[in-house]
Amino acid sequence: MLETQEIQGIDPEKELRYGVYSIQGTLESGQSFTRSFIVLRNGYGMIDSFTGLEKYVAFYQYRTYKPIDSDPGSKLYYVTQMLNYILVDHGEEYGVRHVFEITRDMLEEFFYAYALEVKEDGTHRSRDSIEVCIATVVGFMGNLSWKYGGFMKVNHSLLYKEKLIYDRRGKQKKISVPDFQVNGVNEIKYIFRDIPTKAFEIMIPLAFRYAPDIAFAMCVQAFAGLRPGEVCNVRRADSPYGPGIIITEIGGQASKVEIDIRKELKLRSDDVKVGDIKKERTQYVYPMFLDAFMKAYELHMKYMEGRKFEKDYGPMFVNKRGMAMTYKNYKEAFDRFVNDHFRQALMNSEDPELRIYGQLLYENTLSPHALRHWFTVQLVLRGEDIGNLQFWRGDKSPQSAFTYLQNKGDLNRELSAASSRLVELLMNFMEENDDE
Repeated sequence: MLETQEIQGIDPEKELRYGVYSIQGTLESGQSFTRSFIVLRNGYGMIDSFTGLEKYVAFYQYRTYKPIDSDPGSKLYYVTQMLNYILVDHGEEYGVRHVFEITRDMLEEFFYAYALEVKEDGTHRSRDSIEVCIATVVGFMGNLSWKYGGFMKVNHSLLYKEKLIYDRRGKQKKISVPDFQVNGVNEIKYIFRDIPTKAFEIMIPLAFRYAPDIAFAMCVQAFAGLRPGEVCNVRRADSPYGPGIIITEIGGQASKVEIDIRKELKLRSDDVKVGDIKKERTQYVYPMFLDAFMKAYELHMKYMEGRKFEKDYGPMFVNKRGMAMTYKNYKEAFDRFVNDHFRQALMNSEDPELRIYGQLLYENTLSPHALRHWFTVQLVLRGEDIGNLQFWRGDKSPQSAFTYLQNKGDLNRELSAASSRLVELLMNFMEENDDE
């Protein structure tokens, strides 16, 4: 276990703070994985030492099997914030230098500070963020107490309390939950993500004209519900890893399209990670959008003809160097398209509603996540239930789908379902482009 050093002098080499260091690895099969560590960095940002503390962060701790691609990276940031707050920023005040000396009161002060801190954008942290922070830090301290027992100032009884719950069979059982409760600031956050269908009908053809490198990526999101990072993991049908898109045809007509995002694979020769797959799965294109998806796919493959790409990996979407597009590349290209073309096209429209929406794009930022939102709205407007929404969206839990169903009335009033006109417009545009 490592102690922090006193930060009295001005020598940056001695100004140590806890941080997270992650490395990317690749198996012979091409599957990529990440390993994250809690380290001490000096004032120059250089790693001074590895602490080994990451192994006490609760992650598959009660299981004998742990997937190779499992990594507690995001959880480590909560732990390092706590360590810096107590041992580095307030270590002299508390009179502590070692993680063993941390008390329950110190943890509680950190949780309050975390919950009430004003972020750079002027907002406060959400309830979910606060609850995850508390659970992660308490789990970390609990694991240390199991390992080092009497050396520590806190133990399981000081960190947890027992709670009675009912399982699926209606039987009572006791569980341990963190014995902390802090006050947070309840803020209503408005996320600008609605895309009216009439605006979407303009967006997609316009993207194929002015942003052909990401136009099909936008369609994959809008017609299959993938997240932006997941889109960047999509492979070509001729990828050495196996086809990333599998098309089933009956009588020359596509009857089913499957998108293989079951694993995060190495898609670039420089080992740069392209994006996260939140839920590894085979995702299907929603049946209503099959025709539009296929036409978009054909146009994208035509765009790719003669363009270089790394054949050892077979990425579907590439940057100017022919390497797999990353989430950052995709978002930057999407922002340019919205700012340089889509917004102006709406402002030039004769439809007053489209002009109003174009004005909103000057006042709000539209991100690629809005395309997944549009996809979900379309499913809700077609009467899909919570189970189907979870399936088509590729969610781990039904909570997100439930939120959409709760707001179904507002969606029905404010947005409209895409009709066959969407497919007709897209196909007509593409046929015109083929002619050109």
